[in-house]
Amino acid sequence: MELTTATAKPRPRTRPKAPEPRQLLNAACRIVADGGWAALTLRPLAESLEVSVTVLSNHYGTRADVVAAICAAALAAEEHLFGGWHAMLARLGPLDAATAADLGDTILEQLAVAERSRSLLFLEALQASSWDDELRAVFAPWRDARMGFWAGLGRQASMLPEVADSGWLGGYFIDELAYSICLHHLPSYRMLRRLCLRRLFGAARTGSGEASLFAALFEGLDYQDGEIAVSHGAQIAADWPGRAAQASALALVERGVSALTHRAIAAAAGVPHTTLSYRFPTQHDLVVAGLEYIISNVMQAVGGGEDAAEPPRTLARLRTGEGGLDVGRATFALALAAARMPRLVPGAADMRRCRGINLLKLLQRETPPLPGLDLLAAQVASIGLIGFTHTLPNGARGDYARAHGAMLAYLRTGSSFDQASPGRHPAT
Repeated sequence: MELTTATAKPRPRTRPKAPEPRQLLNAACRIVADGGWAALTLRPLAESLEVSVTVLSNHYGTRADVVAAICAAALAAEEHLFGGWHAMLARLGPLDAATAADLGDTILEQLAVAERSRSLLFLEALQASSWDDELRAVFAPWRDARMGFWAGLGRQASMLPEVADSGWLGGYFIDELAYSICLHHLPSYRMLRRLCLRRLFGAARTGSGEASLFAALFEGLDYQDGEIAVSHGAQIAADWPGRAAQASALALVERGVSALTHRAIAAAAGVPHTTLSYRFPTQHDLVVAGLEYIISNVMQAVGGGEDAAEPPRTLARLRTGEGGLDVGRATFALALAAARMPRLVPGAADMRRCRGINLLKLLQRETPPLPGLDLLAAQVASIGLIGFTHTLPNGARGDYARAHGAMLAYLRTGSSFDQASPGRHPAT
């Protein structure tokens, strides 16, 4: 009798030599691009590098040490990348607004496409550092290098120092980069990004077509037939589905989309896992529920309440997550997740098109009135504030007042712009 045995799958060969920092960085980029920051643990990292966990640990240390080495390698690569742009800017001298806007758009394009995986690593680390103090410390030099580059571009384009150096300008490019990565394939988005950058740097325009173009691009990013939409102004249930929506909202803000697991949300809502799964079958359904919960609270805060007449107080509460419902963090998390989860792209596009709508309502209460204030200006202002918020720990106000002041300085020194105000005003 002939005996046969199943052929065992050969185990991948491992290398005895520890990987160099550059190899470590490349492997981390691959892992985070596929699974987000939560996927960056020692075992998959070792497997990607074809070494054992022991080799990796013996050479670098704990996971925290490995992450520190990754951030240091990323900073070195970053200095090489931006070194070329620094050299070009040094040759150009003072920049007019149109040139600065074109440069900003070109650099964002490079970061979102050619440098996509490293940019995703940067943004995922930025998001995770808001709750991980250990990561925050080792990530800070990389973050500060990018912020410093954008501040330098602003100064060269003759922006006020309090605007260029406040962190608000660097925040603008942080938030826009997240959307550039997940929405780059949409012509309406790329044109909107360029239009916003021209407004950011105050580029002069001829004719009066900006408002019409903005309105067309605004509508171009709306949901298409068959796409699951996030409702602006949804009624939140008072029973367990409402608790599940609240739990989803808090998890989305605090830890990103990866935290929205059915078991975690079911436990927070106090219902069986099977009950939650019947009402919210997919993670996408939990994301939608969480966003709708946050948006309903934002609408209430902007539309009324005891501090509605005090824009700075309302903005600080909305942007720094007092109560855990920071719409900026939630929508930023959505944009990051959409880079690897195509089903989330329509929601990310809608959140991007709606940037600034609630901020516009608050800014219209400023006295004296802000010159040239319209939805496009408010969108630029909002993107900067949301991006800057991500450089702060969860719930921290830190230098938020300084960034808020820089935003107002930017708006007060703006030219008299066309009033770009589409008729439909969703609530984000």
